[in-house]
Amino acid sequence: MQNYLIFFIAVISIQINAQTTRFFVSAHQDDWQLFMNPNLYESIKSEEDTTVIIHTTAGDAGAGMGNDAYYKAREEGSLASVRFLSNTYGSGKNHGAEMERSYVDINGHPILRYAYRNVVIYLLRLPDGGVKGQGYVLHEFKSLEKLFKEEINRMKSIDETSAYENKDDLINTLKALVQQERKDNAIEFHLADTDKVINPDDHSDHQTSSLFFQEVAHDLGNNSLYLYVNYHTANLPLNCSEQDLLMSAATWGVTTAQIADHRHYSTWDDSHIAWIGRQYYRKEIIPKK
Repeated sequence: MQNYLIFFIAVISIQINAQTTRFFVSAHQDDWQLFMNPNLYESIKSEEDTTVIIHTTAGDAGAGMGNDAYYKAREEGSLASVRFLSNTYGSGKNHGAEMERSYVDINGHPILRYAYRNVVIYLLRLPDGGVKGQGYVLHEFKSLEKLFKEEINRMKSIDETSAYENKDDLINTLKALVQQERKDNAIEFHLADTDKVINPDDHSDHQTSSLFFQEVAHDLGNNSLYLYVNYHTANLPLNCSEQDLLMSAATWGVTTAQIADHRHYSTWDDSHIAWIGRQYYRKEIIPKK
């Protein structure tokens, strides 16, 4: 009888530890829909797990804030897409457009956080660095790439709610964010692939956001990296199932509808549609420290 009890406890322990917190790092608010779907959708459907989407930059393309600002249109696209995907498998009463919105203090930095069922979205709103990491006039040509390379120091969010003194300050904040959201779960990081042979001609913000989180992942240890091809997928064959293709297209439709509703050009165009139905990634294991 005692042996059976021990076995039962072991099984329960394995089930509890099998829960996972997945961090999808999306430099801009309309990246994950094109490059990390359907994996993000499958994560959302796993109700016992937590899906955390982190948008590192404001995605403002140097336009800053203001009425009908581009950054806001893209944010609304991401938030609406999360609600859409969540509601496709769990629609019902009391699941509307309302999301839990708050500023949370992480390592002394207030960061905007949204929550909807088992999904969390963080918006750091750091300056968009441009495709090559050159930065924009409005933001004094600052970019994540320059911060990571320690070519600049202080970088503030475009809404001026937070300022990061240097590379280490941002890394420590990201690490604290991960530790706060992970609880006792296993961790996965879903990032842009920084191998330029596998993922050529990518956006500087995609690459540098991944590099920041790879440092976090290695520092924490005992986690998995899922590394995604981004822009280059347009040159690769369709590899999603018909069902996943429909879901991905619908997700992009929700995203671009919000962008257009906020009086910006619709991104339902040939260049963006070329990424739908293609998801390419590889996996790396970071060992326990």
